[in-house]
Amino acid sequence: MRKSVSVLLLMAMLFTLAACGRAPAVTDATIAEPAKEELSVLPVEEQKRVIEASRERWAFTDPYESPWFYTFTDLDHNGCLEVIAATTQGTGVFTYVNFWEVRPDGSGIENRWPDHEETDGPEDWPEIVQESLPCYYDAEADRYYYPCEGVTKSGYAYQYYAWHALCLKNGAADWEFLASKTVEWLDGGESEQITCKDAQNAVISQQEYDNAVEKRFAGMERTELKLDWTRVEIPFEGDARKEETGEESLPAGGNLQGNPEEMSPLVEESYQMPGSRRPPVVITKRPTSEAIAVGGRTWFIAHADNDRSLTWQLVSPDGVIFALEDAEAELPGLKLEVLEEDTLAVSEAPLALNGWGIRAWFDGEESYAVTAPAYIYVGDFLHSYSSVMDAYQTAFSSGKNTDGEYMWSHELSELAAYSGGVGYALKDLDKNGIPELIIAPVLPEDADTSRTVFGLYTLENDVPVNIATSSARMRYFVRTDNSILYRGSGGASYTYITVKKLNGSTLEDTESVFTDYDEADNATVFYSQQGASESFPSEKSIRISEDEFYSRWQQMEESIYMPALTTIA
Repeated sequence: MRKSVSVLLLMAMLFTLAACGRAPAVTDATIAEPAKEELSVLPVEEQKRVIEASRERWAFTDPYESPWFYTFTDLDHNGCLEVIAATTQGTGVFTYVNFWEVRPDGSGIENRWPDHEETDGPEDWPEIVQESLPCYYDAEADRYYYPCEGVTKSGYAYQYYAWHALCLKNGAADWEFLASKTVEWLDGGESEQITCKDAQNAVISQQEYDNAVEKRFAGMERTELKLDWTRVEIPFEGDARKEETGEESLPAGGNLQGNPEEMSPLVEESYQMPGSRRPPVVITKRPTSEAIAVGGRTWFIAHADNDRSLTWQLVSPDGVIFALEDAEAELPGLKLEVLEEDTLAVSEAPLALNGWGIRAWFDGEESYAVTAPAYIYVGDFLHSYSSVMDAYQTAFSSGKNTDGEYMWSHELSELAAYSGGVGYALKDLDKNGIPELIIAPVLPEDADTSRTVFGLYTLENDVPVNIATSSARMRYFVRTDNSILYRGSGGASYTYITVKKLNGSTLEDTESVFTDYDEADNATVFYSQQGASESFPSEKSIRISEDEFYSRWQQMEESIYMPALTTIA
C-alpha cells in the first residue's frame, strides 16, 4: 500500500514542525574546531574510548538490515564529542539519525535526541551522511548551524525536497526548517510541476528555494565541517574459515540454514562479505502469515533483488529449522511444492502444521538474506477475528482513523491516525494452539510507530478479547521469545519498561526497569524489579545506576521484532 501524494505532503508539513531523530549506530571523523569556552573535559582520545565503551547503546543493526554509518564530531563546540549514527533506506530515501554526546566528566554518554513519548521526531531526516557540511556560527545566539538538504520520493512521479539546518542546542539535536520544493511529473512524465515554499509556507520561486540557506545565514561566519563516516560492521561470528585462515567465506544458506546455533530462526537477517563490491541481496517481498482449514491449500510468495537462488524452509513452533522434505516427513500428509515466481504451495495441511513458520533464504554472489517466518494456522481463526479487522478497515477507508471517539469506542489504537496503513499477523504467543492477532503499521517509513503493536487480541470461545492497545504514552512490542515489551511514560520523571508474558487473556509482568522521582534528593532515580507489583517502587524494587538502567532497557528492546504483516487497509 503506497502513500498518496496528499499523505506525503501532510507528512512533509509535520516534518517541518517536528524535532529530530531515530535509531542509533558509530566511528572516527574530523573533529570540529574546539570550543571558544570549553568545559573541563577529557582529551579527545579519552572521549573516543568512552564512546567505544558504550558501543552497545548506539551501534546496532537496523530492523530492515539497511547499513548504518557513524562519525565522531563536536557540533556545539563545547569540547564534548558526539557520535552521530545514520542510515538511508529504500527507494523512498528515508534517513534516520541519532546523536549521543560524551558527558563532560567522562562517566558515559547522553542521548541528544529527545526520544520519549511526548516528542515526535520527523518522519524523515535530511541526508546527513556526506563528506562535509557547511557550518554557520550565530554569534548573537552562540549557536552553530549545519544546513543539509533532504529528499523523499514516492515513485518516479513525486519528489519532496527540503532545506533544514541542524543545531545541537539545549542538550538536544534539532532541525530548523528553511524551505521546501515539490516536483511532480504529470501526463505520464511529459511535464513537471515544481512548487517551492518558505518556512512560513508561503509560495516562493525555485531560485529563492536554492538561496534559502544563504538568506537565512547571511552575514554569519562560515566554515566547513569535515565528516569521516564509517559503516557499522556486524561480524558473522559463525565464520570458522575466517578464524582459521583469515579469509572470508559465506555460510551455506542454500544448503539449509548455515549455522543455526548462531542465528535466530524468528527474525529477518542478512549478511554481506566485508569489502564486497557486489550488490547485496535485498528482500523486496516477504511471505505473510496465513490461516487455512484442515486439509486446505495456500501459497507463500517472496522476492529479492540481486539473488542467485531461493531456498524455502519451515520453522517448527519450538524454533527448529526444517528443509521441505524433512518437514513433509515430520508432518505426514503435508504437501510442499516449489512453484515458479518465487512461490511455495502448501496443500493437504494437517492439524499438526498449526503454528509452524515458512521462511525464504536468498543466496547472492557474496551475500545472503533470510526472511522472518510467516506463520500458518490451521483453523478458522481469521473469521473469528473478522470484527477487529473490519473495524480497522472501516476506520481507514472512511477516514475515521483520525476520529478519536470512533477509535476509543472500538478499542482501536489512536496511533493508527499517524500511520499510512495497517496490517495483521497471527502468532501463537502462549503456545496453546490459538494464534493471537497482532495489528500493526504496514509501512516501515511510519517511523514514529515502527514495530509498535497497535492492538493485540486473543480468542475466548471464538470471540476476540483485547489484550493490549498502544497509545501515545503506552506502547507494546512483540519480542522474539513471544513475550511482550511494554514502554510507558507517566511524565518526565516516570518511565516504565516491562517484559510481559501472556497467560490466557492477561499480560503478566516478569521484569521491569523504571524511574521514580526522589523528593528528598530532588532527582530522578532508577530501579529494576522482577515479577509483578501493585506499586512502583515496591518491596521487590532494587535501586540501580542510570547506566545500568539504560543498558538493561536497550537489552530488553534488542529482541523486538515484527512478524510479516498482511495489509488490512
